[in-house]
Amino acid sequence: MSVLLLLLAAALVPAAEPIVIGEIDSRTGQFAAQGSAIHQGVALAVEEANARGGIAGQPLALLSRDDEGKPLRAVAAAEELTGRHGAVALVGGYVDSLVGPVAEVADRARAPYVAAASLDERLTARGNRYFFRVSSLRAYVDVTTGVVREVFKARRVAILYSHTPGASQLARRQKEVFERTGIHVAVFEPFAPGLSDFTPLLARVRDQGAEVLLSDTFFADHLLLVRQMGQSGLRVDAFLGAFGLEFPGVVLDLGPASEGLYGTTSWQPDVNWAGRERESRLFVAAYTRRFGRAPVPLTMHGYAAARAVIRALETLGGGAITGDRLREALARVDLETPLGRVKFDDHGDPVAYERVVVQIQNGRHVVVYPPNHATASPKYPAR
Repeated sequence: MSVLLLLLAAALVPAAEPIVIGEIDSRTGQFAAQGSAIHQGVALAVEEANARGGIAGQPLALLSRDDEGKPLRAVAAAEELTGRHGAVALVGGYVDSLVGPVAEVADRARAPYVAAASLDERLTARGNRYFFRVSSLRAYVDVTTGVVREVFKARRVAILYSHTPGASQLARRQKEVFERTGIHVAVFEPFAPGLSDFTPLLARVRDQGAEVLLSDTFFADHLLLVRQMGQSGLRVDAFLGAFGLEFPGVVLDLGPASEGLYGTTSWQPDVNWAGRERESRLFVAAYTRRFGRAPVPLTMHGYAAARAVIRALETLGGGAITGDRLREALARVDLETPLGRVKFDDHGDPVAYERVVVQIQNGRHVVVYPPNHATASPKYPAR
């Protein structure tokens, strides 16, 4: 056969049909920073899988949609991806006001959904067989209450929390633990994310003499809270933010005012679980080559969620990819990632998700709790 005929024959061989994975994240709006970080982790995991040859020779196609931080946009995107584009699975998501509606669409479409950042206990309690997630509320409750009891030994605390589902549940669980252990919750107040004036709430914290302020809200709210604390002259022995204070942007945006702040994290480039340092370094190197900068912590959540979907696809073998087959494969996933072991219980919750408490010391995040993971001693009172 001539070279020309061989080239013609090759050209007539149909390309393998791509396997579509749908991703929904906030790329604009109030959660744009978090959603973009998760998106990049998802994209990197898919690109790595395609570089390895895809799934049994079939490439993966990642279709990403921006929910703009709006639940209705998230629902429309989930319906489009599962209906019009035939996505075999959905991945991504930050805050349960967005994750919850997507989970309902996934349930109706019988398409597995692996959420990257979700805490609402109701989502895994209501029997949605297609919902999985790589984070859990328990880990947040354990470390935020543990450091207050064991390290700060505070007697009066204040809890300010966003009224989103996950943050509200976290605040209630913290309050239960504190009251059970004799710590007085002097202030317990919800607010809407994006509030522009925290001074009335901060005045209550001051008037009630709280030693520690737990801030169960998001990156932008933390920044404003800290700035308005400074303007009002409020000083507490520790400010502990549940979500977002692990971002490098905290130091960049707040400068010296960031010193001493406490946050939580499950992973970041210089915070690794023992035994996973090499895999973490490889991830950071691959991410930096791809995006030209170091990853932020939430990127790893997107990466781990997408890796779970990809591993499930790899174990299917031949045959049609149905939602039920992929769902059963996800239920069997047991995967080591830099985030830790990714394995789900019977309700779709992760069985091994962990977080640690970090403090900003000399412009860097260092792990201060729990003691078996600490790389530095906590500075308390922090200011």
